[in-house]
Amino acid sequence: MKKIALLSVYDKTGIVDIARFLMEIGHSIISTEGTFAALVAADVKASEVSKYTGADEILDGRVKTLHPKIHSGLLARRGNRHNMEFLEQNQIDPIDVVVVNLYPFVEKAKEGLSLVDLVDFIDIGGPTIIRAAAKNCDNVVVISDPGEYSATINEWRKNGGLCISTRRRLAGKAFALCSAYDDAIAARFLKSMDAQADITPGNGSESCGSIVSISDRGAAPKPGGNDLPDRLELAYRKESNLRYGENPHQRAAWYLPVTRPNFGTLSEFIQHQGKDLSFNNLRDLDAAWRVVSEFEQIACVGVKHAAPCAAALGTSIFDAWEKTWAADSLSLFGGIVAFNNLLDEETASSLVKHFLELVAASEITPEALEVFKQRRGLRVLTIPQFPTDRWELIPVGGGICFQESDCDFTPVEEWFYPTRMKPTDEQIEDLAFALRVVKHVKSNGIVVAAAKKTLGIGTGQPNRIGAVELALKGRELRGAVIASDAFFPFDDAIRIAGLAKIGAIIQPGGSIRDREVIAACDESGIAMAITERRHFRH
Repeated sequence: MKKIALLSVYDKTGIVDIARFLMEIGHSIISTEGTFAALVAADVKASEVSKYTGADEILDGRVKTLHPKIHSGLLARRGNRHNMEFLEQNQIDPIDVVVVNLYPFVEKAKEGLSLVDLVDFIDIGGPTIIRAAAKNCDNVVVISDPGEYSATINEWRKNGGLCISTRRRLAGKAFALCSAYDDAIAARFLKSMDAQADITPGNGSESCGSIVSISDRGAAPKPGGNDLPDRLELAYRKESNLRYGENPHQRAAWYLPVTRPNFGTLSEFIQHQGKDLSFNNLRDLDAAWRVVSEFEQIACVGVKHAAPCAAALGTSIFDAWEKTWAADSLSLFGGIVAFNNLLDEETASSLVKHFLELVAASEITPEALEVFKQRRGLRVLTIPQFPTDRWELIPVGGGICFQESDCDFTPVEEWFYPTRMKPTDEQIEDLAFALRVVKHVKSNGIVVAAAKKTLGIGTGQPNRIGAVELALKGRELRGAVIASDAFFPFDDAIRIAGLAKIGAIIQPGGSIRDREVIAACDESGIAMAITERRHFRH
């Protein structure tokens, strides 16, 4: 019997090289129409699948390889006498090698094609061939990734074939490809179903979109409002290897979802200069971008160790930066800075005077980019989109916790003021600013602010009074405001705030000692706003 290799690829990267190698080691090549044309154009001898099977492609190419002669050749077990007798009796050659990749459904989905148009990019024959070959991987080599061509050729040349572990690894990779491909298709179809619209990709509020691929196989929402899916289908592809994780002894890589029509957020960044982003850079950048994305006004934030250390709004990008730097220049050393607006030359000229790891903005002028070249080690990025993740996944004990992102902000109109003193209009603006920042501070979190600039941030403290003391430490704070991510369990923190001459406080309320807390505010002449919405961040 002849040695047959079946080649059918959409991505034709490297296909000529692998085809020539297979011919060199004695395989006859059969291929589908598009692949056949590419091989013939490169003077590689091949036959069309339709000629091999004796059946023309039909339905405008929708049926090409779905033929008993193909699948018998793939699935026949070489050590099974009955299988091999069947092939011989029916003049069918076993197929020893399959090189297949799939129609670009995910890529086309990202382009925003309608479901009607997308169905033409759902591959049927390709996954069927891949699964058949992978099932019989001890006898059939299946290569579904062009990135494997070179290693496959090298091992085959060196050893005269592929070892069983390589065959099974390639089969596992092929099954993973099919699984991710099916997840992407399922997610896109479920997106179009009204019943699942609130938990499927690409659907979300103005500020928050949704997570990768979430489906409940069309199940109806659960009673009691618990309509989260019974099953999460998550498929990611490696975007890049990272030098290491949080510490040099930890391995790390960055993965992006394969099933999302538009990745959005960090995955769309453009890096203009500097070294590749590290694990910690990505974590810090994510934290910074979420803070500045809270604001419609021009905003700047500085982040260190994934925690905001300073933030400000400004009348210009330079004004916002100057206020942020003044808020905590000590912590900003070696940190990252993000802007939600066009970064100009004036601001860049100031930024390069300081040691920073990374600068990011929604846009950067050409003149500013020239200025940044003075510090070639500085990573400089533009990020054209704001966060769209409506859901969060948190690894816990070998599983994950799944929750809605903390996207909501209680409108000022819904706040109420239980104290005798009421906040001024200026204080209300500062309270709203501080509340948007404290959402992103690790609990227990306190933000002190004035003139739309942070004056102190108490983050990650095991008790609220400790967070207040940290945020108030060593600053002139007369008339400033405090935002708390959760209620005050006692009045002690309020009395400390009173000694610091704090003018107003915003908190969710809900403590059994709220009356004592309010009374302490009244005694200290502090206005208090209550939102009835907690913003813990662990």
